[in-house]
Amino acid sequence: MIISAHQPAYLPWLGYFAKIARSDLFVLHDRSRIGRRNMLNRNKIGGPGGELLLTIPLAHEDLRAERPIDEVRLVDDGWRRKHWKAVQMAYRRAPYFRQHADFLQAYYATDFTTLNDVCLPFIDYCLDQLKIDCPVHRISRLGLPEFDRQTIIPLLCERFGADAFIAGPQAANYLEPAGLKGLRIEYFHYAHPVYPQAGDRFSSHLSVLDLLMNCGPESADIVRGTPS
Repeated sequence: MIISAHQPAYLPWLGYFAKIARSDLFVLHDRSRIGRRNMLNRNKIGGPGGELLLTIPLAHEDLRAERPIDEVRLVDDGWRRKHWKAVQMAYRRAPYFRQHADFLQAYYATDFTTLNDVCLPFIDYCLDQLKIDCPVHRISRLGLPEFDRQTIIPLLCERFGADAFIAGPQAANYLEPAGLKGLRIEYFHYAHPVYPQAGDRFSSHLSVLDLLMNCGPESADIVRGTPS
């Protein structure tokens, strides 16, 4: 069995879901501690007017304290209304806007409390739309002993009986082979696909929302791309 893990993220990009699609089991690292420079609360969307960065404001005191994702609170400055308006402006003429409008309208009408709360429903929705049938677990519910970035991989693999782990390319800079207990590590490099978009130039590394709006049912095949 091969598993992977990542922090919950707001409007994740295609590679996030491509890695899940290659896994037998995926773990949301919602106990990861984040600071002010995290990118988990923002991503870009596209549209005829070009790229637009959508950012959810987070409580500064939680970021200063580097609290885990499931404890980092959102700041209600009207961001939900602004983001929903931005999504409508960007994609109202996209081929598959109507297929996703009901979910998104309800999503942005929800009063979320933490970063975890706002990320998970969108991730679940996208997994369904992309036909990714992979069991998903949350670290906060696993009852694991204390861990750090060196020990979390062996702990997760032992917990689920996995013999391999898919890691991001940056993990090669800090993982120590001696602590991996013979586990096979696959470093995931994603070759981003090109797909139909509005506008004259293709914008890469946008939220997966851009793919769903422009490609609809074909997104399930496109998102998997070709790992290099």
